[in-house]
Amino acid sequence: MKLVIIDTSPVWMADVRRALAQVLPDIEVTAYDADQAGMPDDNFCWAWYDVALLSHELGDQPSGLHCLAAYVGRPGFPPTVLVSQSADPYLAADAIKAGAADYIRRDDALGQRLPALLGALVSRHPVSDRTFRLPPGAPVNSRAARVRRSPTMDDSTHRFVRLIGQGGFCRVYLAERVTDQRPIVLKVMERGTGPNGGMLRRFAREAQILSNIDDPHVVRVYDRGITAEYGYISMEFFAGGDLKQKIERGVSLDEAIRCMRGIARGLQAVHREGVIHRDVKPGNIMFRGDGSLALADFGISRRLHETIDLTTHTGTLGTPGYLSPEQALGTPVDHRTDLYSAGVVFYELLTGGKPFRADTPAGVVYQHIHTPPPRLPASLGWAQPLLDMLLAKSPEARLSSADELLQGIDEWLPPCLEGRALQTRPHAPQIALH
Repeated sequence: MKLVIIDTSPVWMADVRRALAQVLPDIEVTAYDADQAGMPDDNFCWAWYDVALLSHELGDQPSGLHCLAAYVGRPGFPPTVLVSQSADPYLAADAIKAGAADYIRRDDALGQRLPALLGALVSRHPVSDRTFRLPPGAPVNSRAARVRRSPTMDDSTHRFVRLIGQGGFCRVYLAERVTDQRPIVLKVMERGTGPNGGMLRRFAREAQILSNIDDPHVVRVYDRGITAEYGYISMEFFAGGDLKQKIERGVSLDEAIRCMRGIARGLQAVHREGVIHRDVKPGNIMFRGDGSLALADFGISRRLHETIDLTTHTGTLGTPGYLSPEQALGTPVDHRTDLYSAGVVFYELLTGGKPFRADTPAGVVYQHIHTPPPRLPASLGWAQPLLDMLLAKSPEARLSSADELLQGIDEWLPPCLEGRALQTRPHAPQIALH
């Protein structure tokens, strides 16, 4: 059975995956983070899954009920269970009316009810026998931009472990390198996906950009290439998860400061190569097993002086909760857009919540453009000047470089805070009213 969970909490999705694996050992669960990837678009491959678990409360995204009504009727759309924070009979009725196969409370998804529910759904809908295999790729150490191998060759360099994520155009796998059994992440895109091959060109550019950056604060790329059927990037696996998971659990003040220093150093390396990340957010800030931090996911990054922006033609902007005003307005951007996004992350590290919230993505974007930076609690007042300079609406009023961000952290961090480990409260789930 193949299940996709659409939610905004990686921690909860991981808990559901573990709970289901104990009862349904053959289940294959894909966690789709709507906060990080946005809601699935018209190109999303619903037919890949047998069942979908769709959360109603999705933070800055439209409600699950709204999305369900939009998705029903799309080719391959699977039986879908709507998940909500509370047992709301009116919402349950609306969900069934909109086309949901069933309705379940969020807490019940971690118990015995969900496996029984999925079993009943699958008994009414035949389980797919679809499988996915990457055709054999290039030698592991190849740095060639384009590599082709026949799909019938048997010298594959990667062993797939499991599917760990899917966006609108890519699938992401946990895999193992055959040559040395190193755990890796394999990002795969089918050729021909997206309008006029633009997504494949953007995918290839991401691989090239990452291959040119050699810094411990940026994700490492081991291999990249294009086969007759797929483009792929082989990169390092992060055993420590991402910053979004850490914030959900709560971080200490010391951890928050260490994270900001790591983010600043990652941006130093990226900007030094003339690259703008354009999607700095907790879900793209990863941790290795030793606790070191690295920036990842350069899917919508671009070089500073590029005259053609491939993301314009695909409609990609970034993530509403972290957009700079100039990025939201579609005006020219430079490296200072990343500093604004880093400011949003800084606020989230300190408080556990985002600085701007609304019931719709458009409402969040409006606040990025027009609403002044929020005030921090009095106990965190030392950070307000730095936060204000990161979240300035005008790029000219913002810090001008990652170097200045590092200097600012040292300048505004009072000595008495060093070594202090105040625990920030994990961010409470946002429940949108619809």
